[in-house]
Amino acid sequence: MAKILIIDDDGIVRDAVKSFLSRNGHEVFCAADGLNGITLYKNIRPDAVILDREMPNLTGSQVLEKIREFSKTVPVIILTGYDSPEDAAQYIKEGATSFLSKAGGLVPLLDEIEKICPSNSNTKRENIHMTTAKKEKTEKILIADDEEPVRNMLSRFVASLGFKAIIAENGTQAVELFKKEKPEIILLDIYMPQKNGIEALEEIISQDPSSAVMMITGNDEEDLARLCLKKGAFDYISKP
Repeated sequence: MAKILIIDDDGIVRDAVKSFLSRNGHEVFCAADGLNGITLYKNIRPDAVILDREMPNLTGSQVLEKIREFSKTVPVIILTGYDSPEDAAQYIKEGATSFLSKAGGLVPLLDEIEKICPSNSNTKRENIHMTTAKKEKTEKILIADDEEPVRNMLSRFVASLGFKAIIAENGTQAVELFKKEKPEIILLDIYMPQKNGIEALEEIISQDPSSAVMMITGNDEEDLARLCLKKGAFDYISKP
């Protein structure tokens, strides 16, 4: 088991990567920006770092430079939404271990982590089996929101990451699709007709306490979002 630090300002990407790496047996820590990422790095001294290329305040390049001041050898994987060979070459020159596109999905990232931080033989065989299965199907993210523009925007975004979007227009549909599709990640709007997001969250968690549920909230609903964390959600994002 490796100790892995994810530094990415995008909550969906961050938590999707965390969910998959955790299920593969790794201990995962997350930071939403470069400054917190550097602080967390100093505190935990991870075995590997997954670093977003574009972030506010400090860019991926600046964070990489700072990490290299602490360690010349810790593997740093750059995860980016852009496929620029020139940028990839520059990051490798600056000390990155590899440069991966978010559009490629999570299988290449899992493969890279396995190469950098190999598991023991039994776990490795299990991971190879899991990776092979993932290559034969597309990982699914369930999006539950009663606003069509939000559903469409999130659907396009998760598709760009290599996921299949499963769509629900209310909480009742969300629970039904969760049972049927067994998605890897669930995004739940708090306010929905028939069954709200909190009710759907409680039902999903009661069926599978390990479910990776993220709540979609308004900008002024932080207290409600924290309540969802207590009920089993593992993160929340503000509604776009």
